[in-house]
Amino acid sequence: MGYGVMAWAVDLDGLRAEIGNGDDALAKRYGASFTAHHDDVQELIDDVTDDGPAVTLADVARHMIMGEPYDERIGFAYGYFLEHLCDVQGRFLDNARWMPVPVDWCERVDEALASAGLLAEGFSTWDLVFGGAPVPLPRIDDFPGIGYREYGSLQEPAHLLAGAALADIAEEYKDAAYDVFQWLSHAHDSGCSVVAFFH
Repeated sequence: MGYGVMAWAVDLDGLRAEIGNGDDALAKRYGASFTAHHDDVQELIDDVTDDGPAVTLADVARHMIMGEPYDERIGFAYGYFLEHLCDVQGRFLDNARWMPVPVDWCERVDEALASAGLLAEGFSTWDLVFGGAPVPLPRIDDFPGIGYREYGSLQEPAHLLAGAALADIAEEYKDAAYDVFQWLSHAHDSGCSVVAFFH
């Protein structure tokens, strides 16, 4: 089965400012847009909550924007809502070499890049994709994987990844590295962070 990495250049300060800000009109607006585009997530919620209180996508949006208690049964739904926020607020980054990919793709890319000395200290594509959300969320047991890299820490890893084209590694890893180089570079140039999701 194929999975994929979806990445956005996002102003994380702006995004974080909306989480828990108590703006009822904003919560309703996001609730409507989340509901309109994510029937698949509602189906997952229904599967998990069929023996307890029903939860809607609008509820998920309200919990996050209004600062209400989260429903620990559906951590994944808050992860998908965070992805929705990134999609609304950010700029989608080309993921041609990251969709579809096997579930261990980040590990394989990192191994190749590390062998060529192309990973900056403290950086890996695994951390970028699975290192954790940029805002507090309930535990997510499965998908989506979430990771991010803050603005201000993008240039060094991008600089090293720029050398992948000349490295003695397989072409598929060169191509994957080029995409990540582009993500980091575009985000830096626009004063944004990179937030990535895997599912």
